[in-house]
Amino acid sequence: MTVSRRVMLSATALGVLAVPATRPARAQSWPARPIELVVGFPAGGGNDIIARTLAPFMERHIGNNARIGVVNRPGAAGEIGFTAIATARPDGYTIGMVSPALLTIPLERQARLNFDSFDFIGNVVTDWMCIFVAPGSPLRTLRDFVDFAKANPRRINIGHSGTGTVPHLATLTFARAAGIELTVVPFAGAAPNRTALMGGHIQASILGIGEGAPFVREGQLRILGSMAASRWEDLPDAPTMREQGIDMVAGNDRGLIAPVGVPAAIMERLSDALARSLRDPDFLARAREQALVLNPMPRDEFRAHLVRRNEEIVTLWRTNPWRQ
Repeated sequence: MTVSRRVMLSATALGVLAVPATRPARAQSWPARPIELVVGFPAGGGNDIIARTLAPFMERHIGNNARIGVVNRPGAAGEIGFTAIATARPDGYTIGMVSPALLTIPLERQARLNFDSFDFIGNVVTDWMCIFVAPGSPLRTLRDFVDFAKANPRRINIGHSGTGTVPHLATLTFARAAGIELTVVPFAGAAPNRTALMGGHIQASILGIGEGAPFVREGQLRILGSMAASRWEDLPDAPTMREQGIDMVAGNDRGLIAPVGVPAAIMERLSDALARSLRDPDFLARAREQALVLNPMPRDEFRAHLVRRNEEIVTLWRTNPWRQ
């Protein structure tokens, strides 16, 4: 099967789910109890880091002595967490982190959710995918990597963050674009993927640039190529794939969602609190410390963006399904 060499991955998507009956919440008194921010992946990964960095600023800008607790519900490539969000009472007390893994779930299997199960609060980060190796790896450049893989099919073990995730799809797309065969190793999130690479159990990993940047700065990882359209100002020495002859862009959009049916006034307050948080000088300083690649999008823009990303992922699935 053929695939375009120029592919943009990222996003989050899904058909309609029945919404539990609930009384409309009063925006003036909301929140009267803690808000649960659900993360469908293990602690230490990109979604978890963003959620824990963002939560105190969302509390500040929601007001009313708001409290937000981050709850990790990992499993099934994010499906457990996404299902918990989709089936929660739409009263403003359950929100969640979204990532493009959401878009692949209804393609791969029967699920209790789809794109229309959610309302969208806004995007926070677009974490560009990168190929990372250990600092002592003999593969010093992307050309070294590709040449070795061509001469030694399937000899390179490359990790990603779970089947159907953006890192997985980026791995498949990169291999096709480069004309190489790799042994692809799935992990239950970015943190165990990164740990396996640093421990020498695999030769390379696909991770978001923000997930690996702190370890690059500490000399524990090295980037062979970024799948961003241009170099990231915080890692100006990391070359892009395009600069090295592979025309590919792949990023992981990470934002906030809520179950469909949350009262409009509460959705407006959540959206406004997110926008204020992303302009807050204290948050911006903290985000830079955490290597968060900020890409704010308000509600309508974020939803339209995800619709486009979903169309791209559906097209990729139809031409090259990653599950048989």
